[in-house]
Amino acid sequence: MKPLFLVALAIAAAGCTAREDAAIPQNQAVPKGPPMFTHSIGPETPADCVLRVEFGSYAMGIDRTASAAVDRLLADDPGVTSVQTVAQGREGEKIVCVAVRSDADAERLFEAISSTFPADPRGPLTVTTRSGRRFSAGR
Repeated sequence: MKPLFLVALAIAAAGCTAREDAAIPQNQAVPKGPPMFTHSIGPETPADCVLRVEFGSYAMGIDRTASAAVDRLLADDPGVTSVQTVAQGREGEKIVCVAVRSDADAERLFEAISSTFPADPRGPLTVTTRSGRRFSAGR
């Protein structure tokens, strides 16, 4: 039985040789799907992001109710010129970058978005403005 085991081990070892051109760094996650999703309403670029909304996770996914509320709020607001969403993790974590027509729109949306955050969300939620305002819900 030992010779059969040694032959199987030799065959397995021969088929598992490493190739330098296909090396994957250790402890690195391999992303699935496109890394960025963009929904643009106007000609603005990501550099014009004045309002940032972050959806985190406590190892059980993001707060989808809060995410849906923010999505509805941004879709219906006339002050929003573009929305860019960047996926951050395996459980739906994402960053939403919002470009608006004016600083007044950014301040108004900051208040509206922070008021939609539940007191005890499923995952950490944060909204920030380029002017330095920040509101977080969750741990």
